[in-house]
Amino acid sequence: MAKPKLYIIHGWTYTTDPWEKTLASLKKQGLEVEMLHVPGLTAPSKKVWTIGEYVRWADRHIPDGAVALGHSNGGRILLNLCTEKPNKLAHLILLDAAGVYEVSSKRDVTRSISKKLGFLKKVPGAEKVWHKLTGASDYARAPKNMKVTLSNMLESDKELDLTRVKVPTSILWGEADTITPVHQAEKMHQKIAHSTLEVFPDWTHAPYISHPLELAKMIFKTYKTPPKIQDPAEVTQAANISASMTLKKAQGPVIPSTTERSATLAFKKKAKGPQATDAAGRSAALALSARHKSSKANSRSEQESPSRVRVAELAEVEYEKLDADDFAAMPERPREIISTASVPKKKHRLGGKKKRVAQSKSTKKASKSIKKVTKSESLEPSKSVAKGAKE
Repeated sequence: MAKPKLYIIHGWTYTTDPWEKTLASLKKQGLEVEMLHVPGLTAPSKKVWTIGEYVRWADRHIPDGAVALGHSNGGRILLNLCTEKPNKLAHLILLDAAGVYEVSSKRDVTRSISKKLGFLKKVPGAEKVWHKLTGASDYARAPKNMKVTLSNMLESDKELDLTRVKVPTSILWGEADTITPVHQAEKMHQKIAHSTLEVFPDWTHAPYISHPLELAKMIFKTYKTPPKIQDPAEVTQAANISASMTLKKAQGPVIPSTTERSATLAFKKKAKGPQATDAAGRSAALALSARHKSSKANSRSEQESPSRVRVAELAEVEYEKLDADDFAAMPERPREIISTASVPKKKHRLGGKKKRVAQSKSTKKASKSIKKVTKSESLEPSKSVAKGAKE
């Protein structure tokens, strides 16, 4: 079985010696490492390189499906490789990588100083002073062809679209990095979809120099645990399942409501009439119907009371005017006063307009006769009046 292998593209440096401790530690942990020598830096080349040529070079030396680590400019090369060939790598590890374009006034000043004080490089013992004044920049130390190459690299960052990187990406960064500040790491992490970011407080731009053993442990750990990629369909499915489970969880025991009825049920009830199982109450229509029936029953009971029946009988009797002799022949009885307050206001129909007129005339005659009665006299029962009327 083949050992796990890691491919590394170093940064802008002319020697890989500072990497020795880190590489040795990785080998002890069982990880095979192949350090690629970049043309014009650790491999001889007098030509001017472009980012496209470096991408093709890396594509030839790294097999498909490999795990690769890029430091500084090496990270820039691998990022461009992954944008052109999204399926090239199985896992990308970025260590203080370059690739985020920023306008740098410091770089422009350094270039100006380098041109003016370049003669110090030829003065014995003044080389260190020259490097210190220029900030020991990569540009200042680069040969002529690589100065142009470096300018090409920096300009290429304008065109680099980090959102096109789809490979699982682990980002390792030093918080003490002043060459590629940590905010650039955050920007990479924000734009690269399947990425993780870990920042280490004391690490510089070159942790293989400042923290070689810690770096080796972290690289090995990262190699073993790449970021996971979730398929968009799986994410959607998981979200649907989660929503479904939430709804199921939210459902408790359902208690049927006895206070509300839908419009459809109300109409059905109205059509069928009240049901024995109706414990919720009655609809407005049924309630009004019941009330109407009750009022009719009360009305009938009032009409059928004895006093009202008596008044109704008296209303149908036709009275005539009586003379004094008729009243003298009547036996004496205590006077009875018929109160008109008990007579209902409702008019009783007698069958037609003519009968109503006759009833009205006869009632008036009877009223006139009653007014003539003295206090000592009494009235005969309604039967005697009726007899006199017949005679």
